[in-house]
Amino acid sequence: MLPAGRFVFMLYLLSVMTAMGQSLEPPVIELVYGRSNYPIGRNMLVLEDPTHALQHSDVEAKPELFRPMTQETLNVGPSASTFWLKLRVVSQTPGEWFLHVKAPFLQQVDLFVATQPSYDNMINYITNVGSALSYHDRPVLSNQTILPLHLERKDTTTIYLRVRSNSIIRVPLEISNLQHIYENSQKTDIGHGFYYGLIAALIIYNLFVFISIRERTYLYYVFYIFFVALNIGYSKGLFLQFIVPDFPQANHSNYTGSLAFIFALLFTNSFLNTRHYCPRLRKLGWLIVVSCVGVVGLSLGGHLLEGFQLSWLTVGFFLIYSNVVGFTVLKQGFKPARYYLMGFTALLAGIFIFMMKDMAIFPENWFTEGAYQIGSGLEAIILSFALANKLNTFKREKELTQAEALAQATLFSQQLIGSQESERKRVAAELHDSLGQSLGMVKNKVLMIKRDTQKPELREKQLRDLEEMVTEAIQEVRNISYNLRPLHLELLGITQSLHSLLEDVMETGQIEVETDIQNFDNILSKSNEMNVFRIVQECFNNILKHAQATAARIRINQTDAMITIRIEDNGVGIGPASTGKGGFGMIGIRERLNILNGQIEILENNPSGTIIYIQIPF
Repeated sequence: MLPAGRFVFMLYLLSVMTAMGQSLEPPVIELVYGRSNYPIGRNMLVLEDPTHALQHSDVEAKPELFRPMTQETLNVGPSASTFWLKLRVVSQTPGEWFLHVKAPFLQQVDLFVATQPSYDNMINYITNVGSALSYHDRPVLSNQTILPLHLERKDTTTIYLRVRSNSIIRVPLEISNLQHIYENSQKTDIGHGFYYGLIAALIIYNLFVFISIRERTYLYYVFYIFFVALNIGYSKGLFLQFIVPDFPQANHSNYTGSLAFIFALLFTNSFLNTRHYCPRLRKLGWLIVVSCVGVVGLSLGGHLLEGFQLSWLTVGFFLIYSNVVGFTVLKQGFKPARYYLMGFTALLAGIFIFMMKDMAIFPENWFTEGAYQIGSGLEAIILSFALANKLNTFKREKELTQAEALAQATLFSQQLIGSQESERKRVAAELHDSLGQSLGMVKNKVLMIKRDTQKPELREKQLRDLEEMVTEAIQEVRNISYNLRPLHLELLGITQSLHSLLEDVMETGQIEVETDIQNFDNILSKSNEMNVFRIVQECFNNILKHAQATAARIRINQTDAMITIRIEDNGVGIGPASTGKGGFGMIGIRERLNILNGQIEILENNPSGTIIYIQIPF
């Protein structure tokens, strides 16, 4: 005989195996008069088929494969499996009933209705719908999935529902009549109308602004909210109904979502000016574009579920990127960034609540169902306000810049007039003190020659002195004329004129100059050659007056349609305050470079002195 303990264990094991072999049946849902809606909840059984091999006859013949529902709504998140649902219904009313599947995004929904009447014949109905099929093939033309049940009064009907998704598996079910579905859809339709009306108004307004000011940020914003609205339309079944009713292959959030994130990135970089405020973070943002391209590539290759999973990773990465960039730019003083952060925070909150509803963590009601739309609408409004605020900010900055430019132009005009008066005073002084005295001496010599006409030997000496004085006077006139406008420039060209200028600098005895000047004659116009000459002249005037240098070097090269001028000295250097606007000489250099479309950079020389680096295009 078996020991008592082993006997008890074998009895327990046998009872468990017997219980496992027994088939379960769902409770019968009785549809009675006076009631129009019946949520299914746990009143059904569920079977997962990861192989997609089971047919209706298979699951009908093997009821023991089904398991009881453990959720009020079947919700397993992203899954590639096929799920079978089984429920039983008996109708006590003559009215027509419909199975309402409140998940328009399900790829495949196949309904099998089998009624066993009191007589021998079995009545079967099969209906196939889903987001992957043409909209016009639906038994009820609506953005919702509504399936007629064809129930026989007082006969028990067994209903099998086969569902499959290329995103998430969430199957909220209810049995209702059309009146109930219609009455409850009115509030939803009003919400959709308000949302899409708002989006349309913002798109039209910002398109007009873009056409007016040609600022690409507005165009990126328009495309961004447009594709977000299409993405929401997919989850509500509106994208298939109104956009691609005969092309269901395009009916997936992977496409609209990817385009929305690409334009969101472009809008972010343009609105926050990441090229200026955070160029390194900007480069990381392009990973979002790579991810979106990957999502589209997987989707076009038939891997919609994998693309959907990658798209959610893209969502997380973009939310991190947008917040980090937003706070970085805000810390640097760009105030419109706070509205950007508020807008994307509203969208993030809406997406979070919507996801929690999809995962059956939050209850399903009008707020959680519409959270994505609410967050998107608030974001669209806030970002539109942010664009208006940015426009006003730029307007104020432009007015301030214009005021500063006007003040600088006024100051420059005053300095220019002062410089002209100083130049006139200098020329007048040179004419009076130098040339005037020379001519006065010439006059005296002429008088002396007239007086000494009877003394030939003395007269000859006076004539030689007069000749020397006239020669000196002529040279003084040439020097004054050269300072006003160098004749070398027209006769010898810019290259030789600069060599002559630097020879004059070295003749002062104050500084040694090393030159390396390539020939760049006839490249610039005569007026631009004059500007280059004056720039170099002013640089060396500053070295002689202020640098206290003993040596300098100038190098002028012509490469790639650019003339580069590099001037170095070993003087005391130039202070930080002098590298900005500087005095009148530096202002003059910058004004001439503006005419030449050139650039200047002032650096410290090592171990001492200054480097002036100038680039002039031609």
